[in-house]
Amino acid sequence: MKKSILILAALFAATFANAQITLLHTFESWGYVFVTANNTDFERSNFPQYGYIESPYFYGIEKQDDNYFVNLYNTDDFSLYKSVPIIEEYKKYGTICLTTRNILTTDGKVCFCLFSADFGGVILDEDGQLIATIEGCCPVLTHINGKYMLITRSSNKGKNLTYIYSVPGNGEAQDVETPSAPRKSARKVLKKDQVFVENADKTYTLQGQEVK
Repeated sequence: MKKSILILAALFAATFANAQITLLHTFESWGYVFVTANNTDFERSNFPQYGYIESPYFYGIEKQDDNYFVNLYNTDDFSLYKSVPIIEEYKKYGTICLTTRNILTTDGKVCFCLFSADFGGVILDEDGQLIATIEGCCPVLTHINGKYMLITRSSNKGKNLTYIYSVPGNGEAQDVETPSAPRKSARKVLKKDQVFVENADKTYTLQGQEVK
C-alpha cells in the first residue's frame, strides 16, 4: 500500500509540474481584444507585445544549413546558455516570442512560443519538448486579476477570432515535494507490451498494484 501511494504521488507531482495551457474563451468577429487601458495606434502597430514582461534570456532563431535552432543567451555576459534544436515538424513556425520561465509552465524550465499566421503556434520548453499547441498567431502575455493570460488572434476568410488562454505559472517556481524513494532500488521493465515497476522481490503496475 505504501508503495502504491509513493507511485501515485510521483505521478501527481509530474502532472502538477506540467499543468496545462487551457483555452478559456474565443471572441468572434474581433480582430483585436485590447488588454491595456491605453489603446493607441502605437500599441496596435507593435502587436504582438510583451506587456513589459521581462525575458530571462536574449533569444533568437538561427539557421544552419537546413537545421533551425532557438538560441538563448545570458543577459549579463551575452554567452550562450542553450541552443535548442527545432525538429522538422516545428520548422513551419517562423517567429519566436514569449520566452519566459515559470509562466507557461511551473517546472523552472525556459519556455518559448513559435508561431506563424498560417499554422498557429506551439509552445516548447528549453529541451525542445512540446508543452502546448495554440490557435491563432501574434501571442501576447498579459496580467489580469492577479493571473497571467495568453491572448492570440486569427483571421480566416474575413472572420476574425481572438483566443484567451490560461497559463499555469505566476513567474515563480512552484516546488513540489518529491516522494521519498523506496529503500530497495526499483526499475521500470517492459513485459508483454506493458510497463511495470520492479524492485528486488516484487513487481507493481504503474498504478501501484502488486503483480502476483
